[in-house]
Amino acid sequence: MEKHGKILAIIAARGGSKGLPQKNILDCAGKPLIAWTIEAALESTHVDSVLVNTDCQEIADAAFQYGAWVPFLRSAQLAEDESSIIDVIKDVLVRVSELSHQFDYVLLLQPTSPLRTARHIDEAVEKYFSTRTSDEDTLISVTKVDSKALWVLGEDSDSGYIFNHFDVNLSDNSRRQALPDCYVPNGAIYLAKVDGFNGFYGKQTRSYLMDEISSLDIDYQEDLDRADDYLCNGPRAKKS
Repeated sequence: MEKHGKILAIIAARGGSKGLPQKNILDCAGKPLIAWTIEAALESTHVDSVLVNTDCQEIADAAFQYGAWVPFLRSAQLAEDESSIIDVIKDVLVRVSELSHQFDYVLLLQPTSPLRTARHIDEAVEKYFSTRTSDEDTLISVTKVDSKALWVLGEDSDSGYIFNHFDVNLSDNSRRQALPDCYVPNGAIYLAKVDGFNGFYGKQTRSYLMDEISSLDIDYQEDLDRADDYLCNGPRAKKS
């Protein structure tokens, strides 16, 4: 693929996880969870630098051990539960620029997606550059969900009557096969241009489709157990 500019991969790993405390450095198949994302980014043929942004020195130490660039810690103001990841990225881009490092594109990689590989990253980057039409184009990774999601109902709080959230004829069950494909963001990969960066979602956002297993996002212990089992015993496990 033709080189279009320098790509900075940012792995944002806050220390204050509530559902699974310190989940970013919990053991996952023999490594800290964050290590799987660091290694995938480092193995990518398109990523120029891999930066871990965290407010936690323990996470920073683990990230450095696995080869990530950790030039500074995140401020406490940007490490709250309500802190915006977009504000975090903007802060990183400013501080990196002040260190005289310039990048053209920013790639956000969630550290809780251990089954996302370098292949996924490279395919996403290649799709972005092969399909983009302007500097406003962004890309996010998604996974497919059952199209019955279009049958979701709500209930009017005043009348108590239900209503369709989407314009779908619920009486015609035979038309299920005609429902359009549905996707949800899986949180694994986000890509945008640095200049004018203001987020990853917009009218010119493209998708990169990942399978359900690779899209696994670690929120709870059972998610971590599932990832551990797959990495130790699944197709990606190293056989002795």
